[in-house]
Amino acid sequence: MFAKDASSAGDSKLNSIIGRGSQCEGEIVVAGGLKVDGKFKGKIKADSVFVGKEAVIEANVETNVAVIGGKVRGDVTARESLELQAKSELVGNVTTKNLIVGESAILDGYCDMGQKERHAKKEPEKKSTGEAAKAGAPAGTPGSATPAPAPSGRTDKR
Repeated sequence: MFAKDASSAGDSKLNSIIGRGSQCEGEIVVAGGLKVDGKFKGKIKADSVFVGKEAVIEANVETNVAVIGGKVRGDVTARESLELQAKSELVGNVTTKNLIVGESAILDGYCDMGQKERHAKKEPEKKSTGEAAKAGAPAGTPGSATPAPAPSGRTDKR
């Protein structure tokens, strides 16, 4: 099962493991991948983070790729992708480009996928109703001062 999870992290290699039955507290910084099967409380920074099905984490997580199978309480920043596996739980805010949510997974928090920035670059600011009328918008368009003519068509009654 873990081999499948590790392959989704690209070239990131597993460097550290917090094993089942282990309890750790503090700040952990890992160059590479971190696998958590036990309990952790504090702050995590790693290239990739894998949370096992029985793991419980109370921490803010900063990573490129996160795969969560257990329970996480804290904000998660996964710059590339975040996968919430089936029946996993995440209570906290999420920032990521790609989000995968498995069946019966729980996400209780705000999710920012960078859409505001993407839309701001693509769409120019819309003019208010009064500005559109002053700019000479064609008749019948939203914000124009002149109503559109009625559509032509059959007028005979049968």
